[in-house]
Amino acid sequence: MLTLYFSPGACSMAAHALLEEIGKPYEAKPVALRKGQQRTPDYLKINPVGKVPVLTVDGKPLTENVAILSYLGRKFPEAKLWPGGGLEAEAEMFSLLAWLASGVHICFGRMFGPQRTCDMPGAEESVVRIARGETERNFALIDAKLAGKDWAFGSYSVADPYLFVFHHWAATRFNLDVSPYPNYRAHYQRVLARPAVKRMLEKEQAVQKQLEAA
Repeated sequence: MLTLYFSPGACSMAAHALLEEIGKPYEAKPVALRKGQQRTPDYLKINPVGKVPVLTVDGKPLTENVAILSYLGRKFPEAKLWPGGGLEAEAEMFSLLAWLASGVHICFGRMFGPQRTCDMPGAEESVVRIARGETERNFALIDAKLAGKDWAFGSYSVADPYLFVFHHWAATRFNLDVSPYPNYRAHYQRVLARPAVKRMLEKEQAVQKQLEAA
């Protein structure tokens, strides 16, 4: 049994979209980050780091996007979300996922919570400004990688919904100018058009409304 612990609109969207794409039964359990549910004793038993996503496989928790996305891609080969071509192709996939997690994602983390990076009075604006500049450079690299491609690795794979997350944040949460990155923008629109991604977004929007009303 697969269970995804997620928060609407968080980086867990990538795993949530993949589960919808794979089409196997799974349970989705929302975690209200803004209400601090990720820091409750019960949740910390599942993930001591206090973050989403967590994917439990028959009750055993798996954390971190790189591990979860890789697991889903390799566990369900019939979905064709993991690259063929042997060790070299897999290494290229791990390389991209690792950079997205440690390079691209971390810059957004600084924008979401600049006070966690530097607690000096008045430093928040500088933290955000530097993180936005790094994000612009990262987006330029992504745009170059996607030049002439529909997807990051030939066909739709576990990397594409993770790429989707960052463009989604840029456009919907931080009002970043994405016009200099036409390849990335086109990729975002292609991912957004996938039925599995539409279902994921609809489900997460419904959960968000429930959390706000509670």
